[in-house]
Amino acid sequence: MAGQAGGPGTPTGVPRWVKVIGLVVAALLVVFVVIQVSGVAGEHGPGRHLPGGR
Repeated sequence: MAGQAGGPGTPTGVPRWVKVIGLVVAALLVVFVVIQVSGVAGEHGPGRHLPGGR
């Protein structure tokens, strides 16, 4: 058959390890955003390092 990579039984598509890494990165990104939005991480930013605060 034209357009088929490999022989019969050859897996096609994205490898499982790529999917797993993508899911882990996405989960870490969601956790990071939730922590930043909720304020659990505390006050961050350039104003934190100034003598008078904000």
